[in-house]
Amino acid sequence: VSTQSTWGYNRNTAVLNSDISWIGDSAIASWGYTNETGAHPEQGIDGTDGNHPVGNMIIGNMIHEVGLYEKQSSFYIQAKTALSTIKMNTMFNGPRAGVNYNDGFGGGDVLADNVIFNTCRESGDHGPFNSWDRQPFLTTYKTGKPSLDMALRTITGNFMIANYESQEAVDNDDGSCYYETSYNFMAYSGNGMKNDFGGHDNVHHNNLYAFVDKGFEICPQLPGHNDYFYNNTVISTTSGNYGDGVCTGGGAFVVHDNKIFTPTGTASICNENIPTSRDPGTTVGKIPSN
Repeated sequence: VSTQSTWGYNRNTAVLNSDISWIGDSAIASWGYTNETGAHPEQGIDGTDGNHPVGNMIIGNMIHEVGLYEKQSSFYIQAKTALSTIKMNTMFNGPRAGVNYNDGFGGGDVLADNVIFNTCRESGDHGPFNSWDRQPFLTTYKTGKPSLDMALRTITGNFMIANYESQEAVDNDDGSCYYETSYNFMAYSGNGMKNDFGGHDNVHHNNLYAFVDKGFEICPQLPGHNDYFYNNTVISTTSGNYGDGVCTGGGAFVVHDNKIFTPTGTASICNENIPTSRDPGTTVGKIPSN
């Protein structure tokens, strides 16, 4: 079972400066409840009663050798939880995603200054970080009033190695939205930025992606809910389009001022060779031999 489990109404639970290892399931799990009238209590979308963890602090821990029996496990997983801080941890050696946000409940979470590697050792997909967001939840964390939009989540200052053929270092899956991912070092994997199945309002800036296939691969967005990719450095193992998505219309991705390095010293976006007005300020060069 998990070493630390937080369920229902909890505030400011802290796991600090601990060594957590050789765990059968996830090392730390946090789970809240929502309300629904009728025959299905605690299974609806309304989280305004506060019956969920808020303000978890997971700081300064060494977490490794997890998921010995349960393979759908992580160093830290949260569901129906808000305003968590996961910071300055070293996490490695697990069978699945390293840190997993199960849903888009509440938001306001910070994942910062962690070292995460050796994830997905016994599975495919995912990587050091994974998120899902399959339905909206009603909370008050974005505006102070009930809203189906969550507060912005931040992923910053992390050192993430997406080895074991991870799909991404940061995998925003299944409609994930309202993420700002910045100032991270992310090595290997298929893509730098991922967003699919209706995901939107995700921003990657000032990251370094080392030895990835592409800088990003994202789905279409609605106008006003675009994804942004700018001021990043991409060291790509391939030439051609350094990112894929919808290139025209109000739901197109927004790119500018990136630095791209490829084996041939050439790259493109929307099948237009860089430099191009479609991607102002972006430059391309050849990966140095040393």
